[in-house]
Amino acid sequence: MESTPLTTLPIQALIDEFKTFDSETFAEQVTALVRETEVDFESLAPYVHYLDNGYTRNLIYKDERVEVLALCWRPGNASSIHNHRDQQCWMLVPKGKLLNQNYLVHDRDPAKGTCRLEESSSLLITAEAPMAVDPEEPVHQVRNLREFGSDAVSLHIYSNPFDTCEVYCPDKGIYRDVKLSYWSKHGVLVGTQQSDPCADN
Repeated sequence: MESTPLTTLPIQALIDEFKTFDSETFAEQVTALVRETEVDFESLAPYVHYLDNGYTRNLIYKDERVEVLALCWRPGNASSIHNHRDQQCWMLVPKGKLLNQNYLVHDRDPAKGTCRLEESSSLLITAEAPMAVDPEEPVHQVRNLREFGSDAVSLHIYSNPFDTCEVYCPDKGIYRDVKLSYWSKHGVLVGTQQSDPCADN
């Protein structure tokens, strides 16, 4: 069976669609739209900023219900292993491809901030294969593998918006709260790179 061709939308048109969705069925409507849509990469130009030593988080739109970011990845860039505060998260990749690795959390001790991670499922995220974070496995890491050989841009849709997350450091057996930051907001550089808390001494 042939797959249905994706509808290409500029980023503002996608955001305008989100604004029309009913709050009670918002997640279901976003899921359906993401599955049938690809974002016109040229419309993301104001939000595309790369760094060699890490990915960038670029705010496109935010209200009380939804936040839309463009994340830009050089080959070899990777996120920390993190969760999503029980929030919904969708990812589209209008440029390149990314590997998502999910993890299971074991032996979590909130008093000590310690835990043990186990790799579980993984999948490739492409323009034709968007991803929704699995609420049963919300801890994950996103990587642009060097062997992919090209820059990547991913579009992240969060509902509801959040400004912190838990980051996990498997080599140290710990996890901690991290404040999230932006490299640009609405196309204007603010120059705050997301730090790697697992690199702390």
